[in-house]
Amino acid sequence: MTSRIVPLMRKEALHILRDPRSLYLALIFPVLLLVVLGLSITFDIRHVEIGVVDHDGSQAGRDLIGRLQASEYFDVKEVTRDDGEGERLIRRDKVKIVIVLPKGFGRSLAKGETARVQVLVDGSNNNTAQVALGYLGGLFQSVSTRILLDRASAQGLSAVPGIEPRIRVWYNPELRSTNFIVPGVIAVIMMIVSTMLTSLTIAREWEMGTMEQLIASPARAIEIVLGKAAPYFVLGLLQMALVVVSAEIIFRVPFKGSLLTLLLSSALFLLCGLGVGLFISTISRSQQLSFMLGIILTMMPSFILSGFIFPIASLPTAARIVSYVVPARYFLTIIRGCFLKGNGLAVHGTEFLALAVFTVVVFLATARRLKLRLE
Repeated sequence: MTSRIVPLMRKEALHILRDPRSLYLALIFPVLLLVVLGLSITFDIRHVEIGVVDHDGSQAGRDLIGRLQASEYFDVKEVTRDDGEGERLIRRDKVKIVIVLPKGFGRSLAKGETARVQVLVDGSNNNTAQVALGYLGGLFQSVSTRILLDRASAQGLSAVPGIEPRIRVWYNPELRSTNFIVPGVIAVIMMIVSTMLTSLTIAREWEMGTMEQLIASPARAIEIVLGKAAPYFVLGLLQMALVVVSAEIIFRVPFKGSLLTLLLSSALFLLCGLGVGLFISTISRSQQLSFMLGIILTMMPSFILSGFIFPIASLPTAARIVSYVVPARYFLTIIRGCFLKGNGLAVHGTEFLALAVFTVVVFLATARRLKLRLE
């Protein structure tokens, strides 16, 4: 068996070396895609544009505006006394939030009374609106606490009764969305690119007219599949090393896990992607059609059904069921746990088993499909 697989491996390796497009797709394209997606996809929202309609003109109002301007989350674009101007700012997309300070705002605070503030939010982008409201609520709470402490100090009280939360965030103390996004990007890239690499290989044999030589050779279908997958597997491991190192250097994503765990999970996941690509190439004799099928069967499921952006628990029931046959779902869980939590094989045994089963099934299905076509 080995004597028949090795020549096939050598043939495929020579083709890779002679084809610059394969090397570009395997080594350069994943790093470029990592940089583009890593920089463009973020849940962190900074510098939300704010307008203020100040009917009060008091020192308390100016202090509040100063606090807003000093925050890294908000940019006060305009302060006016015209309600109509505040509405026009939102309508023209100049600001996302308008804060209205009513008359008597400062007087109410001076008397120790509750001071009401109106907040108008542009809800056309609901994600930005929700996050910005959360930031704004925290800022108002901070201002209120400061006022209470100052008032208590003025009355000679050493402390104000209440609950003082002491929050410790594990695994991602700075709450950087990059630390969450980049490992997911790596999983998506590896699935797409590994599938692309092999989805064209058997289809190319049909187009070049060399498939008849493989049919006439003593190699069996499973040997052809393994012989074609092996060089791309080595190339995929090199590709994985490049994107992981790029994630460390460019995005400063902490790696707390075991390199052995990362290597084993990456190898298994690569075999999944290569197997899917080979299966696609047995369906179509056209490289163009194989490429399109590879994009459809890997990109959208990896983005939507893997938990990369949307939590799987929040998906509709039908989508959650389909997600069980998406390999990126399992590898994404492993790689995030490996990067951020330092998890090992014992923690992700279920995910490893799922990837192993998927790999065996897809390679057997590919060999079966190729055998039928050779006959």
